[in-house]
Amino acid sequence: MDRSSNSKFMRNLVISYSTILLIIFLMGVNLYNLSIKNVGNEIRNQNMLILQNSVKTLDRKFRTMDALAGQVATNSNIIHLANKEDNTDKDFYLLALNAKNDLAVFLPTQNMLPIETYFIYLQQPGYILSFSQFEDTSIYYTGKQNYKAELYVDWLNMMNNQQNYRQLIPIETYKDTVSPNYLYILYLKNFSLRNIPATICFEIDKVKLEDIFSEINFFDTGYLFAADSKGNKAFQITHEKTSEINPDILKELEFDNSFSSYHDGKQEMFITRVESDYNNWTYYLVQPADASLYSLEQYRNVFIITILIAIGLGFLLIVLLSRTNVKPIILLDNQLKDTITKQKTLEEVIKTQKPIIQRSYLQRIMEGSISSNQELDYAVQYLDFNVEDQRFSVLYVNTYVNQYEISVDNSVVISPETDDYRQVIIDAFYKYIDDHLFVLQASEQGYALLLSSPLKVDKVTSTNEVKKKFTQLHDYLLENHSIWTVAGLGNWNDDLMVTWKSYQQASQAVNYTSRKKLFVKYSTLKRDTNQYYYPMEIAMQLTNFIKSGNESQILEIFKVINYENTVVRDLPINMMRYLLSDIRNTLLKIRFDIELTEDNSKLLSKIDDSFNKPRSLTLCEDIAIDLCSIFDVKTSNNEIISNIKDYIQENYQDPSISLTKISTEFSISESYFSYLFKEETGENFSVYLESIRMKEALRLLDTTNIPISDLYEEVGYNNSNTFRRVFKKTYGVSPKVMREQLQSDK
Repeated sequence: MDRSSNSKFMRNLVISYSTILLIIFLMGVNLYNLSIKNVGNEIRNQNMLILQNSVKTLDRKFRTMDALAGQVATNSNIIHLANKEDNTDKDFYLLALNAKNDLAVFLPTQNMLPIETYFIYLQQPGYILSFSQFEDTSIYYTGKQNYKAELYVDWLNMMNNQQNYRQLIPIETYKDTVSPNYLYILYLKNFSLRNIPATICFEIDKVKLEDIFSEINFFDTGYLFAADSKGNKAFQITHEKTSEINPDILKELEFDNSFSSYHDGKQEMFITRVESDYNNWTYYLVQPADASLYSLEQYRNVFIITILIAIGLGFLLIVLLSRTNVKPIILLDNQLKDTITKQKTLEEVIKTQKPIIQRSYLQRIMEGSISSNQELDYAVQYLDFNVEDQRFSVLYVNTYVNQYEISVDNSVVISPETDDYRQVIIDAFYKYIDDHLFVLQASEQGYALLLSSPLKVDKVTSTNEVKKKFTQLHDYLLENHSIWTVAGLGNWNDDLMVTWKSYQQASQAVNYTSRKKLFVKYSTLKRDTNQYYYPMEIAMQLTNFIKSGNESQILEIFKVINYENTVVRDLPINMMRYLLSDIRNTLLKIRFDIELTEDNSKLLSKIDDSFNKPRSLTLCEDIAIDLCSIFDVKTSNNEIISNIKDYIQENYQDPSISLTKISTEFSISESYFSYLFKEETGENFSVYLESIRMKEALRLLDTTNIPISDLYEEVGYNNSNTFRRVFKKTYGVSPKVMREQLQSDK
């Protein structure tokens, strides 16, 4: 081959190798960008999930306060005391004494709440009542609480103002010293059909309130801002380095799937928004963008260095490949493997976020908050959980660990001096119980284990096997780590959907354990016939199942109530009356939350008539089913999406329409709705809504003379700038230019 041919060959070879190198470089950049984007989305979704769990926890606390208020509102002594005009009645102080004794029953419930104390303000006689005191209002105000005397009238007006209902009122307004706590007021007449001129007031402990959101990382300058249903400030959680908070900025932001961002003049801030399905409060989590995505920095630096090295090596490879044709290929292969390694490293970061999402699904299965079989299938698929030909139960294990000596049923145990004892316990669960186990840490020392057993194995054999494995677990932890364990086992169920029953049974059974009886089955417990079975958890689940339209779960609830109270306990008549009264109060509260419409007027009239009939468990079950039918959303996927599309078409002009609002309207979770909408329509909800608004804007420009300055309001936008930006992105021109083009074509 002559010199000219060699030069041409070398030139073609250099061009070919350069092209290959460029393609590999572009592929690496694209893979990096995709990986960074995916990791960033996973981190933000993780923050969303943590915030949602914290909001749900706070909602459960508020529901517990409602339940406590409902119990108080049924107490005859408190009702009569509240309706006394003054303290001159001869029965006044006797009623007060009886009422104080009655309130002492609710001390366990009080300990579950994020409060320092609570009291009842009796408006007519002007007295303050609690389980520990009964005082004239003025004496309580100036003496017990040492509030500012000059603000006493303002304090009374605040207590009597119904606009303060379900609001957090700062206490420091009335004190000379700084008090970060709040006052949360509920009117008892809202929990009863009788007139009760009294309020129940909870003093919210700000420290306990902040503990509910303790899993959130604010990164020093971040904060949490909660707005009530009217958009006013409910409360906020800040840090010393937090800048001044401007709520108006948060309310004016455009959110995409509950995410947004803005620049505060110093740095970019990420905003995650969650709306409560209980009191319609909106929670804004604001975090510095750089800090919240800190885990990406090291990979970004590694990638930049890799790219610089790749560029340098690329030029060298081109020369070497032109001469040797073999060695450069080996170097290129090594470079490609290095890029793949970096990609796998990024994928590992994504995998680390999955346990948080898995824990959320497991908690919902345990608590019975899965609303449909479709949503259950989605959770099972994500958890990679085998449910074929299996029955299920829950083992609740309490562990006793401390860095000092502790006494467990008169037995002294020396606990391990390590901060990693939780991992020791969880590893032991997998080793001795089941290596495919699902573990939920229900409390600081309590663990709920979701067990499964083949249907072909009878329940007695399965239970004995669990007891045997737990005994081995107990011996191992005690001998090797000085950790004492006790356990309660719930009943076995053939349906994963009703796992909540076994979870509650197991958590009750563990309370009956002792040093000599480490393992207790719920089925062996002896029930107290003088105490009816209707725990607060059952009441909350009944409410959730009714509002989610889940009739099968409602029937399961009443099976449990009937079995526990008529078969196991055989309640006397007076206790059965108390039970029916509590169930009726739960159903009444749900009934009061339903707005009267033309479609439901006949059914609501039937339900209201049922409340006046003689009480029975059968009647309560019928009322619950009727209420459920009002909330019923049991339609196919196509019907659900079709109904949602109709709703969007009718309400696209509403600026507040969002993923959260529609999820609440149709009683399905946001994550499931987002998945279902994309699955059925092929596009995201936000893209679909934007398309409808843009088509309507184009129609109005073509067929009406509406001023362009008013056009954004007609299609559901909060401000004109956002509307113009989206319009130009969609059609390539501004609304004004588009109108001119349309008119010139006519």
